[in-house]
Amino acid sequence: MTQGPGEPILKVEHLKQYFKTGRAELKAVDGISFEVRRGEVFGIVGESGCGKTTAARSIIGLYDITGGDIWFKGRRIATGIPDMKKRIKRAQKAGSRAEAALLSETLRKNIEEARTSKRSGIMTGMQMVFQDPVASLNPRMTVREIIAEGLIISGMRGKEEISLAVASALEQVGLLAEHAGRYPHEFSGGQRQRIGIARAIALKPELIIADEPISALDVSVQAQVINLLNELRRQMGLTLIFISHDLSVVKYFSDRIAVMYGGKIVELAEARELFSRPAHPYTRALLSSIPLPDPYYEKRKQRLTYNPVSGRGCGGEPPQLREIFPGHYVSCGRAEYERLAAAGAEK
Repeated sequence: MTQGPGEPILKVEHLKQYFKTGRAELKAVDGISFEVRRGEVFGIVGESGCGKTTAARSIIGLYDITGGDIWFKGRRIATGIPDMKKRIKRAQKAGSRAEAALLSETLRKNIEEARTSKRSGIMTGMQMVFQDPVASLNPRMTVREIIAEGLIISGMRGKEEISLAVASALEQVGLLAEHAGRYPHEFSGGQRQRIGIARAIALKPELIIADEPISALDVSVQAQVINLLNELRRQMGLTLIFISHDLSVVKYFSDRIAVMYGGKIVELAEARELFSRPAHPYTRALLSSIPLPDPYYEKRKQRLTYNPVSGRGCGGEPPQLREIFPGHYVSCGRAEYERLAAAGAEK
């Protein structure tokens, strides 16, 4: 399926990722939905533990998702089997055999469609850059072996062809071809992250998920890695999902931003719109925490705190992601939605 610029390359619908913790269930990601358009940088921000990394690992296929569906380049690559099985059991208990049979057939088709997509090799078009460049690189493998591993799995066999591909990937990220014979511990933190990026781009992907790629680096190196990702995006026509808790970086780097809290998306908008007109109190609290290099301003600034128990004007109704302005979505109840939409119309 061919897609033009601006069309969705990734589609996530009602993604759930739950983990068993004894008898309880941890809802790490709880029903998030979004689309990533071809060629854009889609930012995901939120505090530690909000579900950002779990969502990324679920999309890339490191976890079997609990519920929802994921499409890549128009093809289903994952479906939530446990959630669908629960729906089938509920239908059977309610005595609705027709509904149970329909859900079972839907589940069978979804599983087969996802398996067929993965067998086709479509997942090589999606790669990930991990947060910790030390933990994500095997210390017993040389740089050549680390980068070549994905090439070999994807079917490349010629030694000369692999060596050329490894050298090309290293040069694209600002390293030398002779670095291929070294081990990860022989490099600095910034260089190790470049190796991680080289491993990701070696397979010529269309989508890269960068999971807090600069959080483990010195401030002086962070800008270099951001500029490198920007340059690779232009050169290779990449689409990026950029995950971070650093709002100032996300503002500079992203086209659209999703704000996550407690496993859910609470606000989604274009970067400029989100920073100029934040609507959700958690987003406003996040923005108020951004430090500025002005001691007088910082002394006067009032930092907001977010209290999720306050209700958000939902009146007992579960909040939903609603479009309050064109392209600007906020998690709220109907009464809160009407108030925000009316305030936007007045402006």
